[in-house]
Amino acid sequence: MTLRIGDISLADPVLLAPMAGITDLPFRRLAAAFGAPYTVSEMIGSREVSLGDVKARGRAALRKGAENAAP
Repeated sequence: MTLRIGDISLADPVLLAPMAGITDLPFRRLAAAFGAPYTVSEMIGSREVSLGDVKARGRAALRKGAENAAP
């Protein structure tokens, strides 16, 4: 079964919804390993990220160590 969203086709119709306090980097990686082709982080306030809030950067991390990178 293929899921289409506009011009995007996903072979597996499994998506991980953004959930506050749940969809951090390790959880997104785990979901992807079990077959979710599309995962997203929870919504993160741009103000916290721009001010260098470590927890906000950690929630937004796309790879290990990215939480300490400059915006």
